[in-house]
Amino acid sequence: MPEYITSCRGCHGGCMHILTVQDGRVTKVRPDPNGPLNQGRACPKGMSIIEQMYHPDRLLYPMRRLGPKRSGKWERISWDEAYDEVGDRLTHYRETYGPECIALTTGTGRHHLAQYWRFANILGTPNATSSGALICLGPRKNAGEYTTGVFAGVDYYGSVKPGGILIWGANPAVSGADGELQWHVKDAARAGTPLIIIDPLPTELTPKARLWLRPRPGTDGALALGLLNILIENGWYDRDFVERWTVGFSELKARCAEYPAERVSQITWVPTPDMVEAARLIATIKPLALEWGCAVEQTSNSFQTCRAIYMLPLLTGNWDVPGGFVPSKEIAPAADPLFDRLSPAQGKKIISGDFPLNDGTASPKMFAHPWLTLEAMRTGKPYPIRALLSHANNSLLSMPDARHTFESLSKLEFFVYMDFFKTPTAELADILLPAALWPELDSLYPFPEFGDQALLCQQKVAQVGECKPDEEFFLELCRRMGLDYGADSQREILDGCLEEMGRRYPQYAGMDFDALKQAAYVVPPRNYYQYKTHGFNTPSGKAELYSQRLKDSGGDPLPFWREDQETPVSRPDLAERFPLILTTGGRRQPYFISNNRQIKSLRKQWPFPRASLHPETAAKYGIRDGEWIWIENQRGRITQKAWLRPEMDPRVINCEMGWWYPEAGPPDYGWEESNINLLTRGEPPGDPFSGAYPLRGLLCRVYPNTNCEIEARYRRWMDAEQL
Repeated sequence: MPEYITSCRGCHGGCMHILTVQDGRVTKVRPDPNGPLNQGRACPKGMSIIEQMYHPDRLLYPMRRLGPKRSGKWERISWDEAYDEVGDRLTHYRETYGPECIALTTGTGRHHLAQYWRFANILGTPNATSSGALICLGPRKNAGEYTTGVFAGVDYYGSVKPGGILIWGANPAVSGADGELQWHVKDAARAGTPLIIIDPLPTELTPKARLWLRPRPGTDGALALGLLNILIENGWYDRDFVERWTVGFSELKARCAEYPAERVSQITWVPTPDMVEAARLIATIKPLALEWGCAVEQTSNSFQTCRAIYMLPLLTGNWDVPGGFVPSKEIAPAADPLFDRLSPAQGKKIISGDFPLNDGTASPKMFAHPWLTLEAMRTGKPYPIRALLSHANNSLLSMPDARHTFESLSKLEFFVYMDFFKTPTAELADILLPAALWPELDSLYPFPEFGDQALLCQQKVAQVGECKPDEEFFLELCRRMGLDYGADSQREILDGCLEEMGRRYPQYAGMDFDALKQAAYVVPPRNYYQYKTHGFNTPSGKAELYSQRLKDSGGDPLPFWREDQETPVSRPDLAERFPLILTTGGRRQPYFISNNRQIKSLRKQWPFPRASLHPETAAKYGIRDGEWIWIENQRGRITQKAWLRPEMDPRVINCEMGWWYPEAGPPDYGWEESNINLLTRGEPPGDPFSGAYPLRGLLCRVYPNTNCEIEARYRRWMDAEQL
């Protein structure tokens, strides 16, 4: 039986697998022992791909809604009918109201991401957005680009391993960026590598930590500036590197002096001695690497918090050193997004809230603000959004302020939704399109995402129903609408990316996609200390602690922190009603955002969402471990199961995200029962440079839920005969 090596996309991707195919059907999956990132290991998401592909509830054909929205009634149509209907409607909207009345939204880290922006630019709409880019990786990536000209990651892969790892706002043992990193951080922990962990939530790695700091949720930026101040005050930084390879150190020193340890301790709850010890470890452990997650991005201090954290390994001599914090290899480009197709006049119509990072002021990539784009659907201001194409985005679960999302999507004149399964969001659509899973499409990826270590091949080995890759839909729809996609096939685009790789890395010159399928992946050798010969890819040629480019774009050239708009400090009146600090985003191994809740082999591993809180807090409000509780604030209430954890601060509660219940059935699928985004907010003001919204450090109260039927319903579903 034939076998194929391909890369898993069960999360952001990166783990290589060997798939066995018999009579056109995938029959076996096993991790590739030679995979450069996972090295023969895999998580349950990748190993369940056969169950996902052949699940009885999977979307297999294009469908058109019958009756009103959320009627739950659909009819099968052909792809030709789908292309004709979607193409005719979009052409009408473009010609009658202008392309800007069409919006696009996508999920996080998907294979189609680059061509999603290409598709938007060809359509002529500036209103392409995502639930994740403002609060998941985007701020970290932008912080790297504005500081050093490139993103960076941990060097797990060379002969020198990290001497220590600073893990900030992340749980890479479960939700490591791009999936594969969990294996390396676990290896490091088992080997006794010192871990400095900064997180208010206990994780799988906190018991292994040399030092664990638990800041008040939402105050990470203040803590980072406080640590920088301690490093600078004590001379615990690489003087030679700072003097020769940075600009703006004196300005940064003055800014950090505004964050003395005593003040930062009051803001963050972190004791001053612990801050000093953390700074000492950051300064003395060599080489030190940085693992950070989206928790630091989900505040209104998002971008500058990331800038401040990014500077810690930079100033302490850990930049581009073996085993340290190393820049991306930039192995191959993604598909050209064709920025020039969007005219300046159209670009000015973007619904961005005038945030410089998104409106074209600071970057050629236009990025509409998610909440404001939804608001335009709801209110018609600044102009109506009439049509939406959604790809891999279960918006009711992934967007902040979920009730606002529901109201906004309900107002759309035309809604096209492409995904693997019907979801609560799908039930609001007019047209459903079946998306290909990762064994059903050809693609290539430099991973870890934006911190390139290896270029991985993803290849189509099977076809289920009429499922298509999103990219093929983009290309064919443009062809039917008479729009030039800039390529005649996906193969042409992939070969073009590899051709550019050959220019960057001559040893791979001439490699096309067929050759990459045979190789499965390429791993160019890493050269360290590149800045010493090539400088930094910044206007000054150095690492920019003070960024003139930021200042010219309307941002602060130096990191700063400010109190968020909805905390016990800024809103003591609200804290009287809702005395607990709510942090969100807890993740579990079987799931990726809101994916996989209907996959029974995964669901039974973690069947219900859990809200983590201290036993003292639970006792105060009459809550017992394992019981369902209500979590409530001024926007609504949801229910999750109480998980009593003595490591938590009694003033803080954490709730898991992405929860809906396929077993509850259409049209709601239980999206309002445990969905933490019913309690979050997305409207401006947010981060002044990017518009990022706070999902951490909000306020809430808790109390028992004595009549919850979720568990009984789940038991009936799990006991039902498999189709």
